Amino acid sequence: MKKISCPVYIRGSEVSALHTMGSIRGWLEIQHDQKWIHWGSTQEWYELYGQPESNHELQKYFDRFLKGKQNDWEKTPRLNWSLLQFGDRKAIENVLVEDFPVPNTDYKVFYLGQDKKLVDSPPSTLGKFSYDSEKHLGFPEFIHTFDKPTNLLGLPKAIVYVSCADTSRDDFTVFIILRKLDKNGKILYHLNFPIEATPVNSIDEIPEKEMASLNLFSGATGILRASQREIDESKSIHPQFPFHPHKRQQKISPNEIVKLEIGIWAMGVYYDAGESTSVRIGGQQPSIAEFTSFSGPRPEHELNRGEHIIHSGPDYPSKIILPFVDVKV
Repeated sequence: MKKISCPVYIRGSEVSALHTMGSIRGWLEIQHDQKWIHWGSTQEWYELYGQPESNHELQKYFDRFLKGKQNDWEKTPRLNWSLLQFGDRKAIENVLVEDFPVPNTDYKVFYLGQDKKLVDSPPSTLGKFSYDSEKHLGFPEFIHTFDKPTNLLGLPKAIVYVSCADTSRDDFTVFIILRKLDKNGKILYHLNFPIEATPVNSIDEIPEKEMASLNLFSGATGILRASQREIDESKSIHPQFPFHPHKRQQKISPNEIVKLEIGIWAMGVYYDAGESTSVRIGGQQPSIAEFTSFSGPRPEHELNRGEHIIHSGPDYPSKIILPFVDVKV
């Protein structure tokens, strides 16, 4: 995308996760300033077919650069973002930012601590957090509660030290997801459509069998296979999103503790005081499935087996780095 020289109009969102980082990479790699990005809060098909204002904006872009019309397109905000609130609350739209990542982002480091907490200083003693890598709900969880209104907007990253208890396995995959909790500790989802465009009055009314990533967003996700942990910094789009070249496999020795640096897909979430962010680390895809009928079984060598162990402490500073920003909402 570094070779693109024409004016560019980018749409993206974290809720249509298939395209999230492609849109971000486009913004970061296109070298000129004739580019605009509009970051939405609804499913992409709804934006295309159910939001007239989205079509109007796209038409205005085409009219300006394909037909040469002088229509004040250049007055369009270059970066127009959304902040998700989750639950039945609508996203905060039309958040205008200077660039992405937002200049002067405060990348705060939180370490994996005891008692399910994210702590702001490295633990002084060794900690181990184990989980059953074969279970969807088998994960340790670490929580930080905000004491004031907070915006997390940008690229999160995790650095974790992990081993596999099953010495017969020479590889494993780690999944990370950032969930939002309300003031009572309830895990929240974001509805990918306006509630008035659905047959329900609340997310809580959606039957479990009808919950899918098409209509509900769980949170920003990161995935890395241990053997693919090598990083090529020269190709990373940002220090918070490392590039893994996937040119060789670095298999795991029995009981070996490996450092995994995991880029997490872009997020934009608003938190009230008393609400929390939760970091869940496990061995299975943590988000809701797209369409399970299209998902076939994976070969045995790809699967996670047995107990995985996350290590923390002075020698293994497992941590999450979150992008705090000060923007007008």
